[in-house]
Amino acid sequence: MEKKKCPKCGEIKYLKDYYKDERRKSGYHVRCKECERKWLIEYRNTEIGYLKHRYNNMRRNFKTQKHGRKNKRYFTFNEFLAAFKKHKSIYGMRSAWGPGVDHLEQHLPITIITRGMKRANGQKTPREWSNLSADRLDSDQDYTLQNLIFIRNDENSRKKNTTYEDCKIQIRLHEERFIKKESI
Repeated sequence: MEKKKCPKCGEIKYLKDYYKDERRKSGYHVRCKECERKWLIEYRNTEIGYLKHRYNNMRRNFKTQKHGRKNKRYFTFNEFLAAFKKHKSIYGMRSAWGPGVDHLEQHLPITIITRGMKRANGQKTPREWSNLSADRLDSDQDYTLQNLIFIRNDENSRKKNTTYEDCKIQIRLHEERFIKKESI
């Protein structure tokens, strides 16, 4: 069985320890799987890496059927990044879900933490509930800049069991975006 040296860790490993990469002459990735996973976790723990991952997940989501319709994304990564920068200029690293910019202390803080890819047994790592979630304000509409909202994973999950207070917040945000036509 063929072997190859990983330039990152310096170990000589079997080709099965490398991801396949058709773009490379050898047909395998430069770094071994272990080094590649470590690099990806480090990259996803940066703001740009985390946002790129969230953006790419939206692309995957629109390819799948959900509730009988396809969800589409109508913005580029640079537009997505600009929207997040605008969100940060208004809310800082806090969720947009709350009583409004006059009461930012009541908006929950957002984190950008990646623990790992998958566990050794193949299961995903537990979700970080305080992490940033790029969501749609109106789930019946596609991903547009107007419909994009930056909230936390726990708030996104909670939308399924909405409280009266959450309804008031959602109505306020909906009026800002769709009636007053104020995007992020």
